[in-house]
Amino acid sequence: MASELPLQFVATFIVLTICGISICTFLIWKHYKKKSPLICPLHHDCSVVTESKWSRIFYFRNETLGLFYYVSMLAGIISTLFFQAPGTLFLALLPYATGSGALFSVFLIGVQIFKIKDYCFYCLLSALVNVLLFVNGLALIY
Repeated sequence: MASELPLQFVATFIVLTICGISICTFLIWKHYKKKSPLICPLHHDCSVVTESKWSRIFYFRNETLGLFYYVSMLAGIISTLFFQAPGTLFLALLPYATGSGALFSVFLIGVQIFKIKDYCFYCLLSALVNVLLFVNGLALIY
């Protein structure tokens, strides 16, 4: 299975998922460590976004859903390297999974712009990772 895949796209996919895991883990850690504020490198108050009513979907915090998504993508891409059947299934579902992640990110950016009227640097960074995962995923299978 691994010999059929372009390894540069597999490596990039792995790096992007690790970036996403890092962003989500940082946001989760900062959420539960209330004593230190979430500092935005662009001089915005990221907590306006991360603590808004839009910070939860289906009773789960967005960064927790993101962490689950990135870990699933990482496990899936690694499965393509070692296991034929799960790897094939993952590659079949890859455009839908990464496309859904990218669309959800675009939705959340829209919420930041039009509803919250502020933005979070880390959320925008995560959205960029999602779009890059989608593009990388398409390059991986086509």
